[in-house]
Amino acid sequence: MILQSLNDLYTRLAEDPTYGIAPPGFSPQKVSFRVILKPDGSLFAVEDARIEGAAINPQVPQPQKRTSGVKAQFLCDKREYVLGMGASGSRLDCFEDFKNKHLGWEKEINSPSYAVLCRFLEGWSPERYELFNIPTDVFESFGAFQILGVKTYIHDCPIIKKWWSERSASSNDDSNHAQCLITGQVGETIGIHPDIKGFKSSVALVGIQSNSSYESYGKSKTDNCPISKTAAFQYATALTAILTGPQKQKHRTRLADTTVVHWTETQCELEDIFAAILGESSEKSTDAQDLNRLAQINRLLSAIKSGTHYNELGDPETPFYLLGLEQPNPGRFSIRFFHRSTIAGLLSNLHDHQHCLEIAREFAAPVGKRQADSEFPAIWQILRETARVADEIPPLISGALARAILEGTPYPEGLFSAIIRRIRADRTINYLRAAIIKATLVRNHQQTIPIMLVQTNTDPAYLLGRLFSALEKTQEDALGNLNAGIRDRFYSAASATPAAVFPRLLRTYQHHLEKMPSGALAERIGSDKAKAAKGFREKLIQEIFGYMLPSGFPNQLSLKNQGVFAIGYYHQRKDFFTTKPKPEEPAA
Repeated sequence: MILQSLNDLYTRLAEDPTYGIAPPGFSPQKVSFRVILKPDGSLFAVEDARIEGAAINPQVPQPQKRTSGVKAQFLCDKREYVLGMGASGSRLDCFEDFKNKHLGWEKEINSPSYAVLCRFLEGWSPERYELFNIPTDVFESFGAFQILGVKTYIHDCPIIKKWWSERSASSNDDSNHAQCLITGQVGETIGIHPDIKGFKSSVALVGIQSNSSYESYGKSKTDNCPISKTAAFQYATALTAILTGPQKQKHRTRLADTTVVHWTETQCELEDIFAAILGESSEKSTDAQDLNRLAQINRLLSAIKSGTHYNELGDPETPFYLLGLEQPNPGRFSIRFFHRSTIAGLLSNLHDHQHCLEIAREFAAPVGKRQADSEFPAIWQILRETARVADEIPPLISGALARAILEGTPYPEGLFSAIIRRIRADRTINYLRAAIIKATLVRNHQQTIPIMLVQTNTDPAYLLGRLFSALEKTQEDALGNLNAGIRDRFYSAASATPAAVFPRLLRTYQHHLEKMPSGALAERIGSDKAKAAKGFREKLIQEIFGYMLPSGFPNQLSLKNQGVFAIGYYHQRKDFFTTKPKPEEPAA
């Protein structure tokens, strides 16, 4: 399904010039230097081809996979092949292989530009390398040839391009022929699949280890999964294009260690702006100067919120694809997830996800330098709450979370436990963490969790969270902000073993309550108002106790109930800082 979808994508991208899709036999390649030749074939200079220190990515004859030994590429290669000089000294064996291959094709190609290259190869000696004072930093990638006074590279010559394309497409009588698993057509199958670029190292997406359990019926390596050369080229070119091409910004994003690419079967508005929801926050994605993009994102958010406005973003039945890739080591890929849906199905699942996350925001509007909490938090924002730093985000959670959101399946339980661990470690219950806990409890455990404080909720864990928040606020009103308050010292134990902690907190609460009329709160709002606040606080805590079970504090709370405890704490804390509407005065 993955390869078939990418093979179909190639046809669409090839028709769009903005993607710069390479024709058969060619592929983008990083080029950091160019060898400038005089018309007589002598070397004029070796120049830096990079732009602002970054290698360029022209379309060159597609390199063949090189694992070990000497194997020269056509017209574009590393300096040990092009000039016969490696980082540690002369590489005459590489240069001779490059030279012999190109001279052997001269009569067959029959091009004046190619003849200039051949004269250079005949006359060049690696011993002359030192005479040109070439800076070594330009050799980080491949090099290409150019004739002095000609703007294009030699490999761009129409005669050479035509010859190479025909040669790449020509069938070898000794090669295997079979029915392609992607297209269903009988043709020449590929042995080694093309590399996918866009990661730390280029590596094939498909490969079978020799002498492994994947070999059967007397077939070895890729004969077990016959794929035609044409289909292999097309799926690899399409994937590389959306990973590294000119339009990669709208197709590619990151979720922790996973690289995610998305596309639709036909071009539509959703494809252009989906990254605003998947990989970056909607607020940061908007550009005040780009009114068209701002309008697009608003339409997407409106469609997610309503769950019905699909037509504004494209045909609701347009297929949508999402592929998550990770490279755990330079030798292989790991496919974290692959999701196929329609625009209607995708937006419906995003709507359900947003509904599960919905909870009263801690900062509904900007406060000073702090931005407002996102009403539509992106996946990376959710993942960021699971670890102290981004590098510590559990690698398996990102794929499982993306799959749960896009397919409407239960959230990974590892996400819930990771959030609880972070709360216990840093004693911080913010909007996003509360929203994640609520979403998991609602979808995975079918619990009814309110968006904001519900004073009649009699769930013991919820009441304990509210009580802890009220005790903490009483301490703050009496003593002000402390270096280590109740939350810093007792939250972890109170949320896990309430019976061992709350009796002690209630003893200190009486002291804090008596100090409120003359404490930190009185300094802010005055003694009379502080006395009134003391009465309201005492009434609140008595009200919470009134809903609690007669059996008293439970000895332990399960992990799920620790999440409910956190929700109760967050709701009560949010309510303390929410302005209450004034009661209407009775009419005279």
